[in-house]
Amino acid sequence: MDEKIANPYICIVDDDAQVRRFLLEVLASIGLVAEEYSSGEDFMRRWRPGHTDCVLLDIRMPRITGPEVHDWLRQRNPEILVIFLSGYADVPTAVRAMRLGAFDFIEKPFNVQYLIERVNAALRLANERRAAATAAAPVAGDDWQKSLTPREQEILTAIVAGKRNKVIAADLGISERTVETHRAHIMAKSGASNVIELVGMIASFTK
Repeated sequence: MDEKIANPYICIVDDDAQVRRFLLEVLASIGLVAEEYSSGEDFMRRWRPGHTDCVLLDIRMPRITGPEVHDWLRQRNPEILVIFLSGYADVPTAVRAMRLGAFDFIEKPFNVQYLIERVNAALRLANERRAAATAAAPVAGDDWQKSLTPREQEILTAIVAGKRNKVIAADLGISERTVETHRAHIMAKSGASNVIELVGMIASFTK
């Protein structure tokens, strides 16, 4: 039996009202709380950082597409897991979605059991990441740098050099999702709220 995740929260972003209603009913049937958004613009306007564990995101929407929403969300919170939904499934779109760090790609019409399994898997991973971030509490002064793993040290150096996640992943031969996970751990250990603050902390330590 799947371990129950404490207070999971899911966002549904789809321009089809019937799909949103269906997803709300499926998630409610397994005790999950979800909020619906009727478009990419609606999500970008109303969503606020907080306890969002997973986003069910339609790929093809008018004006602002799912991948564009994903790019926007990754800049604000790369830890949030995204499951893309599409009735126009094609290999290039699926590959791009996964390369950009999507957790999964599910075709419409949905296989309900598979959908539930993948949502539960995403929630488990979100819970594990949150626990890891909590364990990596900020350390006073510059001692937090000593708590970084060798890989985190490499990624920190690249971040300070101004490299984007995609470039770091290519340089180190790892996935962009792995870079995002290490980056989140670095932020948690340092206590920095954003990259600018992180770089400023490094600069002050090296003076």
